[in-house]
Amino acid sequence: MEKSLVSIVTPCYNTGKYIHRLLDSVLKQTYPNIEMFVINDGSTDDSVEIVSSYIKRFQERGYSLSIITQPNSGQSVAIKEGMKLISGKYFVWPDSDDFYASYDVIE
Repeated sequence: MEKSLVSIVTPCYNTGKYIHRLLDSVLKQTYPNIEMFVINDGSTDDSVEIVSSYIKRFQERGYSLSIITQPNSGQSVAIKEGMKLISGKYFVWPDSDDFYASYDVIE
């Protein structure tokens, strides 16, 4: 039985030092059907490059990862924009400096 798609939307503003922890923790999840959208809210650091470097790893895992860049408009606007893109039955929105401490959190 195929498991329903889980959509993750993460607003991101200058969290290049931390976002790798979230992306790594998503890649380690046991749940098999995940799409993730990182909404870059006008970052001026290396956040976009870091997220972009994970796209292939997500694809290899069978997940999708997209990064969308917008002018700095705030976290709530970023989440709202991300919600327009999702197609999952379930929706979560961790911050870019969060991470999943367990491999079965989404499961």
